[in-house]
Amino acid sequence: MSMELMVKAMKAKVGNPLRKLVLIKLADNANDNGECWPSHQHIADQCEIGHSTVRKHIAALVDMGFVTVKYRKGPKGNLTNIYTISICYEVAPPVLADSIGVLPDSRPPLPRDSTGVPPDSIGMPPDSRPPVPPDSTGICHSFEPIKESLKDSCPATSAKSVFNAFFKAYPAHRKGGSDSAAWKAWKAEKLTDADCVLAVTWLKDAAAQDASWGFSANGQFVLGITKFIRERHWLTPLPRPMATAVGQVDWSYAVYDPEDPLI
Repeated sequence: MSMELMVKAMKAKVGNPLRKLVLIKLADNANDNGECWPSHQHIADQCEIGHSTVRKHIAALVDMGFVTVKYRKGPKGNLTNIYTISICYEVAPPVLADSIGVLPDSRPPLPRDSTGVPPDSIGMPPDSRPPVPPDSTGICHSFEPIKESLKDSCPATSAKSVFNAFFKAYPAHRKGGSDSAAWKAWKAEKLTDADCVLAVTWLKDAAAQDASWGFSANGQFVLGITKFIRERHWLTPLPRPMATAVGQVDWSYAVYDPEDPLI
């Protein structure tokens, strides 16, 4: 797993939360060169989404330039997808809703005769030819012929790597030191990678709403990290800015009550 790629994947704008989750999982599986070859089913199991949904969003990521795909023959003669994550910009070009077509300025797809699949399955082999076993993540650093089983040479990674991105994004003064207590709370709540995406997005949007939110020890909305996790605080509304102008604090939301007959 490349932490640099994980951070870039978390910051990338891909236009769809599930698409971002697929990109994060590919980055989680990638080596330092950005290469990985997990099966569609493995990604589907990790993201808790459908197999066809994974295919659709990977194709969209290819069209948007975040991922490239090439093929090689596996040890049993089947085709293996080799994904290379090439996050060269954080904001994706605009696309139509749920569209995975090739954009006018996007990179051309791989030659169609190399895959034998219809145009609407860019970068995907037919379902009858599964790329690699579902329990393999493909975190391998060599493209030499694989003589040992992929399961043994490329063990699955845990969700801890995705949690690390959330822990890194949380305000430092409310982390409580090490991540052990937060990770314990995360596991106890049985949170998923999708929760991590939502939590990091909430933290980023909260900081954009109020520049002092992330570092003000007295900030109204800066909870301790374990409480933030247990309360699933990323599902609550974003905090209001603490000040409307420099040196001017907005108290109206705290003192104004439209139902008070004295007002």
